[in-house]
Amino acid sequence: MIRLLNAGFTRLRKNKAFWILTIFSIGLALFMIYTQYDDMKKYGEVIEVEQLMLNYATIIGIVISIFTSLFLGVEYSDGAIRNKISIGHKRTNIYLSNLIITSVTSLFSYVLFTIVIAIIGISLFGWIKMSMLVLLKLIGCIFVMILAYSSIFTFLAMIISNKTITSITSIMLTFVLMMFAMVCFNIVDMQEYIQSGSLVNGEMKFEEIPNPRYPSETKKKVYQTLLDINPAGQGFQLAGRSDPNLKVLPFYSLEILVIFTCTGLVLFNKKELK
Repeated sequence: MIRLLNAGFTRLRKNKAFWILTIFSIGLALFMIYTQYDDMKKYGEVIEVEQLMLNYATIIGIVISIFTSLFLGVEYSDGAIRNKISIGHKRTNIYLSNLIITSVTSLFSYVLFTIVIAIIGISLFGWIKMSMLVLLKLIGCIFVMILAYSSIFTFLAMIISNKTITSITSIMLTFVLMMFAMVCFNIVDMQEYIQSGSLVNGEMKFEEIPNPRYPSETKKKVYQTLLDINPAGQGFQLAGRSDPNLKVLPFYSLEILVIFTCTGLVLFNKKELK
């Protein structure tokens, strides 16, 4: 395992996808700081540094899917997996070493983004206003969510032999998860009463009426659970700091990590290599 990890991290340092990821993380942080600073100067908006730190959670799935499919996709096309097995490495160690490398790299990209935001953002917008304990809990949840994403996309990259199919499947799955999260969030966040306007004696009058589409409590609980389980749903809630079930999110992420890793190990050990 140690030899596989050493070889993997050595390859990582020379990998274009890794350096693109690194530049993207720094560039995104600088772009967000610039746009928010511009808004502060023009409109006098109060900018919260902690919010900028959390915003990356909404798109981290896309970033991880692209990097993992590019980095691990060549394992089959270059014959790297077959070579590793031929010199005596166990399939389980190969799978786990790739999962560790993609997980560490994905965490690194978020940590790098956060450091740039913190160093420059605090000097421009002032100190963090949120409780440090709460912020650390939110960032901790994002860390575990990143591990869940990494397990999903490592699973796809190790089970699908074709690099192109891996990339397309990973990216499409990311957008499906994001769209489903938006649907769930809209249902959970739906207002019980809505404004209704009517014309009375030539004047428009408004009144609050019950929302006919307002879901039942059972339905809301079901969609909230689906939102909590979905890594994209977790990202939206953590970025918006609106999640009522903050304590359960890491457990759902860990369950995803365990399920996809165990399933991936079983399938990869049975997979016929061409």
